[in-house]
Amino acid sequence: MSNVLAQGARRGPAPRPDVAFTPVINGMDYLESVFEHLTRGKIPSARDLKYAVLHLQAATEVLLKARLKAEHFSLLFSHPGKATREKFERGDFQSCTTLEAVDRLRDIAQLAISKDDRERIEELGKTRNALQHYGLTLSAAAVEARAVGVLDFLITFIGRHLLPGLPSDEASRATDTMVSLAPRLGSVQALVTQRLTRLSDTLDRVVDVTVKCPDCKMWALVADGTAAGPRCLFCERAWESPHSAAVDYAFIMTELVPVPDSPGTWTTVVIDCLRCGESALVPEAVTTAPLPGPTPLCFACGTVFGYLADCGGCGNTLDSGPTPDKFPLCDPCFRVKHAGEDIL
Repeated sequence: MSNVLAQGARRGPAPRPDVAFTPVINGMDYLESVFEHLTRGKIPSARDLKYAVLHLQAATEVLLKARLKAEHFSLLFSHPGKATREKFERGDFQSCTTLEAVDRLRDIAQLAISKDDRERIEELGKTRNALQHYGLTLSAAAVEARAVGVLDFLITFIGRHLLPGLPSDEASRATDTMVSLAPRLGSVQALVTQRLTRLSDTLDRVVDVTVKCPDCKMWALVADGTAAGPRCLFCERAWESPHSAAVDYAFIMTELVPVPDSPGTWTTVVIDCLRCGESALVPEAVTTAPLPGPTPLCFACGTVFGYLADCGGCGNTLDSGPTPDKFPLCDPCFRVKHAGEDIL
């Protein structure tokens, strides 16, 4: 036996990695599995739907309880009045049910969880129990509908109620998972239909400032100038700044080729807004409004402009109004010209 083989024999096999998942990362891992099963092939098989339901139930329970723990650890106990820190740290307690977690998040943490969402979670739990313990005979469409109803809720719940309160490293990992899942949302047709139906009333009121999301490719990225900033109502993607949202949109969703003039600045596709001054104006955005072509939209203040043009006097960009102007002038140049001082 060679020295190398002898050394290998003495050392033995390499140590196996530990199984280490925090509750949130564990829940996100279950969620990834749900998408894998729902998007495997054009039509999910019965086995795929079974595991999508089982893992979605697990993801829902884990992530709801992770948010409940952030409120107070005692709320995880079946009987909070008997909770102690010692029992919690040992894991020596009976936890509340998934529906109890929903009720405590709604009644104690004051989270907006609707009656319909609670009923969907309850139905998913019944479906999971039937699959796990005594068998279930349902149409594939019925099982898928129950699954995607909760998945629809869970995506919103994670984005609005869970991610903002997580430690930075955990939030970063969970956000990366959400971003990786965004392109697959469109593959789950039942989910697409349900989410867009739920969002239709809201989206109908903001057609002038709604564009296609570069992540999930749904027409649900709203840049309305609110304090929340640009965000996609479909996949719950939120950007660090209006500028980054504008750059992502312009780079991915338009045919223009960005050229940086300085680190982090892409003036070819994003310019300074004529109203708020932020570098977040996309000259060729396409919104859901019934317009004949692209329209300038500021992702910072939500202003929709008419035709952008260079001033015939000073060369600065200006809004020439709803129709193109053959010889546009900004207000200062217009006043100078009509004051008898020909600047041209």
